[in-house]
Amino acid sequence: MKPLRLCVQVLLVCLSLMGGWTGAQAQALSEVEQERQMMRDLQRTQDEIRLMQFRLEGNQISIRPERAYEQDQKLLQAQELSSRVVQSLERRSRLVRARLQELGEDAGDEADQATLHNERMQLRRADAALRADLRVARLVQLETQQTRQLLREATKRYEYAKRWQRNSSLVLFESLPELKEAWPADRQRLSDFAQQWRQTWQTSSWQQSSASLWMAGAVLILTSCLFRVMPVWVSRYLPAGRLRRSSLTIANFLLWFVLSWIVADLVVELLFDRPDLQALQLDLLAHLKISAVIAAVAFACIKGIVMQPRATWRLIPISDQAQRGLRYFAPAFFLIAFADITDVFFQASLGMSDAFQSLIDGVSSVLYLLLYGYGLWVLRGELFGKTDAVGQGGAKTARGWARLAFKGAVLIYMLVLGLFVGGWQGLSDDLMSHFITMPLVFGLLTYVGMVWLQDVSDSLLTYLQNRSRDPVAAPIRVQSQFIVVFFAIARMTVLGLAVWLISGDWLSEPKQLLESGLDVSREALRLGAVQWRLDLWLIALGVMLVGAVLIHFLRVWLRQNYMPNTTLEPGLQNAIVGMVGYVAYFVLLVICLSMLGVPIESVTWIFTALTVGLGFGLRGIVQNIASGLMLMVERPVKVGDWVEVEGSEGNVRQIRLRATYVERFDRTMVMVPNAQMMGRQVRNLTYTPTSLGAIESRLLFPLDVDADAVMQILRDAVLSEPEILDEPAPILSCDGIFGDGVAFSTRCFINSMRVHRRVRSNLMLDILRRLRQQGISLHPAQRWVQEAMDKDRAEDEDL
Repeated sequence: MKPLRLCVQVLLVCLSLMGGWTGAQAQALSEVEQERQMMRDLQRTQDEIRLMQFRLEGNQISIRPERAYEQDQKLLQAQELSSRVVQSLERRSRLVRARLQELGEDAGDEADQATLHNERMQLRRADAALRADLRVARLVQLETQQTRQLLREATKRYEYAKRWQRNSSLVLFESLPELKEAWPADRQRLSDFAQQWRQTWQTSSWQQSSASLWMAGAVLILTSCLFRVMPVWVSRYLPAGRLRRSSLTIANFLLWFVLSWIVADLVVELLFDRPDLQALQLDLLAHLKISAVIAAVAFACIKGIVMQPRATWRLIPISDQAQRGLRYFAPAFFLIAFADITDVFFQASLGMSDAFQSLIDGVSSVLYLLLYGYGLWVLRGELFGKTDAVGQGGAKTARGWARLAFKGAVLIYMLVLGLFVGGWQGLSDDLMSHFITMPLVFGLLTYVGMVWLQDVSDSLLTYLQNRSRDPVAAPIRVQSQFIVVFFAIARMTVLGLAVWLISGDWLSEPKQLLESGLDVSREALRLGAVQWRLDLWLIALGVMLVGAVLIHFLRVWLRQNYMPNTTLEPGLQNAIVGMVGYVAYFVLLVICLSMLGVPIESVTWIFTALTVGLGFGLRGIVQNIASGLMLMVERPVKVGDWVEVEGSEGNVRQIRLRATYVERFDRTMVMVPNAQMMGRQVRNLTYTPTSLGAIESRLLFPLDVDADAVMQILRDAVLSEPEILDEPAPILSCDGIFGDGVAFSTRCFINSMRVHRRVRSNLMLDILRRLRQQGISLHPAQRWVQEAMDKDRAEDEDL
């Protein structure tokens, strides 16, 4: 029995081994068959992709978004299939190469068996076939990416064409026939989708969702407490000043955003988040959640930044009357924005007709127009009403900017209203979105962010000045300059980010937009190197205007914020600001010319020729500019100096590239060309601020005068004048005999030449008074003595 049992066990083992081998072989064959089937599917997909690519490239067609969405899903499936094929073929290719490496190369002798040689040849052919299939699969991946890009461009062409295309006006009831024709199919889609939700709500309860009413209640209680304690915390932990108000505004914005977003998200989840949702239901749920986030941002901007309950908390100063008039603006804006963002689902996912989508967009536009019209009416009374108080300084400038922005908003509002009534609904929606809604939301965020950064910068500068005993020390100046530059870059970053978010496709593809709207041909008329295309000229004009505004703000920032933290002279500060402005305008002009198609080399040659022509034709102006640069570098004359030049005497007020402006003591302004300032004699009475001033006088008396009495009178008069310095001591001398007279001179020193004339006048009046009291008279030839005195002074200066 034992031998028989042993034979049966051996037989079973052999059968199991044979079954495993046949199963492995069958599995290998099935994998090969799957790869062959995937390759056949991939080849069919490649033919479809190439056909789609040919249609998109050759005909320049435009595709509706819903149709583009379906084709994009097919392309995604093709890309996924090609990825699976690539992974499978790469795995088999690695196995084949590993087996070839194990077998090695042909030995070339009789020891190498024929079976191994045949196996090597089969493996090499298989590896070549796998490499060819891999190239095909990777080519399909590349063609899929290119086709998706062409599909996006075709969708954009459809959007551009629809934007500038006039449709049936909703206000004039021109769209009713189209809506009536498409309503049965749209109603069936809506009914089927509503039936899905009814079945979902019948089979599940709101309590099965992940949301909780307890969470909503906890958020409400927590945010209510934070609203009360936030002003206390801000007043306690932040220094007094504008930083408290801007920080409190940001805190209120964050609290309102968190509150509105979490509550809206919880409400959406309680109503729609149920188990076993279908694809369309999940898509609607995703749209509702995204709408909750975006609408919460809009609500927080209005409620947390503008609608502060107390006037002292408001970063944007509006009256209590305007605040009460706009108290329902933020909730209405939240609901309209939520509905406007959600209606994208009906066309993108549900596939509703264009007539139905136009109806929804039209209703949304009407609600927006009503809301904005009410807001502009309230702000009109705030900016132009009787409560308008005349402000001074920054407040008056801010109100001027606010009125300018209000007038621009009214102009855009009237344009949008006219386009909407006329039937250009797509263009009116884009204008409303890019020039009213998005600037309102992102403009408020940008304004708060920039004000907060400026307040932080001012607080740090004040802290440095209070901390240092010497506010003008070098380390304090370096730290102040770093703070000013760093926060200026931060503010420009915030502004640039806001412009990028607001602009959207208006700046990303302006040429296509203008070409689609203005029907400008790509075959431009050329005159030399300049392209005479309307879209390019409009873009260059826009860049020129924006660049000029930015250069203006750059110069204001340099003059008011950065330069005061340096030790440069006021004249040099103005010169640097002027040079920065000239260079910036030159670069802006070169950029605009290059946008019109003028090469940079041509621009360089043009300016070189202009420079040569100016050098010969306007030599005087060029000479003045060169002299102005030398004045700025050498600084023999500074702003505030007391100078005498060409018979004019006064204080230097401005040093520009072409001329120097000297304010005379009679309050008139003299413009002295810089060539005269550098090429002629200029007397600077206050060249060194720390130098002393001197008062000189020479008096001629008859020969029979009492010299001792005269010297005593001069000494008493000098000592009685309080502004004459004791150190250096005054110099009194007898200069000798001139003809029939004897001359006496005085030289006194004062702290500043600014008081020279007044002290000299007081001294001379006192001397004459004392001489009259002693009965001493001057020689009749006193004029000759003054001329001799001036001659001696000139000789001393030459020495």
